[in-house]
Amino acid sequence: VTEESLVARLTGRRTCKKCGFGYHITFSPPSREGICDRCGGELYRRADDNEETVKNRFEVYRQQSEELQKFYGATGKYKRIDGERDVDVVFKDLEEILSE
Repeated sequence: VTEESLVARLTGRRTCKKCGFGYHITFSPPSREGICDRCGGELYRRADDNEETVKNRFEVYRQQSEELQKFYGATGKYKRIDGERDVDVVFKDLEEILSE
């Protein structure tokens, strides 16, 4: 998944303060903006779901995972999946890899 897509996914998350149910402003929005469909509670965005923090998380991830990718890549155990595709296709790819 591209960093741009991941930033959009993470910064679009919203959670109900009352019941904890999760929404996404693009992929699964509530019926009424800022209001939980289940309990009527107020929706909020976590403080760390802002663009700057999310991008920093990816930079830290890249730095910390680079050696692991090299190691497992050399063993043939590191697999890449295109996570931009439909969720059912991605899931099928994961099942196939895990069954190897």
